[in-house]
Parts: sequence; C-alpha cells; structure tokens
Amino acid sequence: MPSPSEPRATLLIVDDKPQNLRLMSDFLAEHGFDLMLTRGGAQALEKVRLATPDLVLLDVRMPDMDGFEVCRRLKADPRTASVPVIFMTAVDDTAHKVEGFGLGAVDYITKPLQREELLARIRHHLQLHRLQEELSSKGEDLALKNAELEAYGHTIAHSLKTPLAAANRFLDILYKFKADNLSEEQRHLLQQACGALEMTGEVVDALLLLSTVAQQSVEAQPLDTGRLVGQALNQLADLQARTRASVQLPKAWPPALGYGPWVGEVWLNLLSNALKYGGTPPRLELGGARDGQHVQFWVRDNGQPLSEEERTRVFIPFTRLHQERAAGHGLGLATVQRIISKLGGTVWVNAAPSGGNEFCFTLPAAPSSTPT
Repeated sequence: MPSPSEPRATLLIVDDKPQNLRLMSDFLAEHGFDLMLTRGGAQALEKVRLATPDLVLLDVRMPDMDGFEVCRRLKADPRTASVPVIFMTAVDDTAHKVEGFGLGAVDYITKPLQREELLARIRHHLQLHRLQEELSSKGEDLALKNAELEAYGHTIAHSLKTPLAAANRFLDILYKFKADNLSEEQRHLLQQACGALEMTGEVVDALLLLSTVAQQSVEAQPLDTGRLVGQALNQLADLQARTRASVQLPKAWPPALGYGPWVGEVWLNLLSNALKYGGTPPRLELGGARDGQHVQFWVRDNGQPLSEEERTRVFIPFTRLHQERAAGHGLGLATVQRIISKLGGTVWVNAAPSGGNEFCFTLPAAPSSTPT
C-alpha cells in the first residue's frame, strides 16, 4: 500500500492478453493503485484523452497498433508527453530497447513479469516523475519571481534618475558659483559628493541596462565591430590618456551578428576593465576569429592574472576583486555576461598567452565572409 504521504497513482496498463491484464491488475490493485485497463493501442489513446494516467505500462507487440506507435503518439501530445512509459516485452532484444528509449520510454520490463521487480520499477519512476514535476514547478516559480524582481529593480532605478540629475545640477551650480567662498576642506567635501553622486548614477544606469537586457527582445543584425570598438575607445579616451595605455587592433574584424547598442556596451565594459586593471602602463590587444558557426572576440591585457577561483566569480553582479586599483560598482562584467548570453553567445576569462588576462566572448557568425 502507498504511504499516507504518497498521492494515489493511476496506472494505464495496455496488453492484448487478458490473462496478463488480470494478473497485473490484481497485484497492483492490492498495492493501492488506481487502474485503467485496455487491450489495444487505439483504445489506450482514447482512454488517455479522457483521463491522463500517472504512468503507462505498455506491451510492445499488439495486433492493431504496436506499443512503439502508441508511445510515439503519447510523446507527441503535449498533454501526455511527460507521462512515464514502461515497455513490457517478451523479446529481450537490444535493438528493441534502443528503439523504445529513443521514443521516450523510461524503462523496459521483460516478460514473464516478476511482481516485486514490477512494483519496484513502477514506484521508482513515479517518484522520479513527481520530483521532476516539483523541480519544474519550482523553476517556473523562481523564473516568475526573478522577472518580478527585474521589473521592480528597473522601476526603482528609473525613479532614481530624476532626483539624481537634480542633485547633480545643484552640486554643479554650487561648485561653479560658490567655490571661491568655500574653504579648502569644504571644496574637497564637495568634490567627494560629486564623485559619489557620479558613481551612484553609474550604478543606476548599469541596473537599468541589466534589467532592460533581461526584459527586451531584439533582432540580431550584422555588426560593424570596428565602429563599435572605435566608439568605445572614444568614450574611454581620457582614461586611456591617464593610464598611458596602448591598444593594438586587428587589421579587420570577422563578421558577426548581434544588437549594436548592446554589443557596444560589451566592448565598453571590457575595455574599461582592461584599462583600469591592466599593467603599468596597460597594454591591450584586441582581436577576433571565426570558430565554426560563431565568432570569438577577445581583449587581452597585461594585468595581474586572475586565479581560477577569481575567474568563477568575476561575472557575478557586484563582485569587485581589486577594489584598491579603481573605483567601480561590480556590474560591468555581469552586464557583459547577460548581454552575450541573450545574444546566443558565451563569455569567459583565461590566462592570456603572454601573461595577464584574456576576456573572450562569442557571437553568432554573420553569413557574409567579408571581415568588417
């Protein structure tokens, strides 16, 4: 009998031999199962349309429609695709088993059936199926909660932009018109306030981009990688000048597909990261190469190599590994990972061939073979 905590399960037994049905039904009924019995494949499919069982025991060899065809139709129907199917056969043939597993069966039992083995297999697959359903349900709940958090975070970040802009304008006015009347300590505090406000604005912008990427669907288009990299370097010109960094670019870029504004943010974040945490002075090498159906891009630097443990953490939001080197919010590389994943690629970090670190990402390759 099933334990009080176990839900009562319904089994569909399909066998064209009445004596087999009788033996199995008597035994399984004694162990607390509800039963649906049928002697043919077409009849079985009709019963399933009326009520979905928790598990199907299915004879392979039947005259009107064999078990393989019944299983094929069950798995093709979304309503019954997840129902476990156990084949019963008198033929202990490997090819039969391979075909059945290929159709989606979870197990095979060879006739003549051993009662205790039959019961053990049924209970095992019922429990496994329940666990899979629970996991699927929890995954759906988690996805819904994550979507709600993304929407909430987007709303909060968007709401902060207006007061932050107002506070920034106020500090600009104060510094522009009242700086001469302030003491050196007061001017220093005012500069600190401006810097903190700028950092807060960057965090808000990063959070908005993260949530936008999660919620928005975009169509991949051929990218002008040279233009995107050039725009990112222009935005980072002051940082490049302060660090006296050198940047080596390829003669041409392999064609790839993506969404330009997002991929531009990827290059901006990777280049900013390399300039901040590269060597003294930073030496950057950029490149790309086609690899099958994808294009792999990279940014190599001469900075302190990350440990294996640090490489596993570097793309986690709000993770900052070298806070003493540069100010930041720990969202840049998390944004890179989310964008690349949304565009059908992957991102990772290796030790660079000549020392330092190599940040890589892939994007789908464009049909054209002409580099950009």
